[in-house]
Amino acid sequence: MANRIVNLTPDLYDFVQSEVESGHYENVTEVVQAALSALHREETTFLATRPPSSIAEGDVFRKLWEASQPSQSLQPRR
Repeated sequence: MANRIVNLTPDLYDFVQSEVESGHYENVTEVVQAALSALHREETTFLATRPPSSIAEGDVFRKLWEASQPSQSLQPRR
């Protein structure tokens, strides 16, 4: 299992500690794993139930990039 350093806000740190101290979880790792599993389920459900986008997602970034480029007429001549 890979080890990671995770920075928590004071409120989240207190919540995690209280979950362990209450006996709901054995340790901090179990709390974080449960939270990430819940987030994964929520995101999977959201992606499965959202209406299809009218714009192909791959095209959005290309269109934004193209729109951010200066037009040819504004380019300095060399």
